[in-house]
Amino acid sequence: MFAKVYQYFERFAAVLAAIAALLTLAMSFWVTYDVLARKFFDIGSPWSFDLSEYSLVWITFLGAPWVLLQDRHVRIELLVDALPVLLQRILGVVVCVVAAFICGVLAWRTGVAAIEYFERNVYMPRIWRIPRIWPYCIIPIGSGLLCFAFLLRLGLYLTERDPEATLRTKASAGQESGEV
Repeated sequence: MFAKVYQYFERFAAVLAAIAALLTLAMSFWVTYDVLARKFFDIGSPWSFDLSEYSLVWITFLGAPWVLLQDRHVRIELLVDALPVLLQRILGVVVCVVAAFICGVLAWRTGVAAIEYFERNVYMPRIWRIPRIWPYCIIPIGSGLLCFAFLLRLGLYLTERDPEATLRTKASAGQESGEV
């Protein structure tokens, strides 16, 4: 059961990461357009800055669950690898519990703020006068997904004999071939 849930969520997170990658690609196009339009035609694109700012938030929260599940985030492997498997598991459990709690609180508090933005119809004080809920609704959603990803990772630490070996395999998958 756990393996199926993990697998389905991993696929879902991969779709979200692909959307984040496409958004990154799109952002590179409009930033390039903005730079070239300013340089050669003296045409400013003030919308480009706002759109890039909003996109960075979306890219971060769409991609984070996949990055965590693939173990491709920043961590101190030198320390973890030096520990015996039992201590690795204990440390992994503690980290996952604390991180899931923090992500859960972040999802809850930003969710409350998002609901307030929606109910009060708060707008962004920027070039684009759009409701504040749209650029920032991804924060509680992404934080909730990241909380769930940490709980799945916790499941790995509780069920796998050597969870760090499993995570190393995930992190290095596709490194030689370029496949994910």
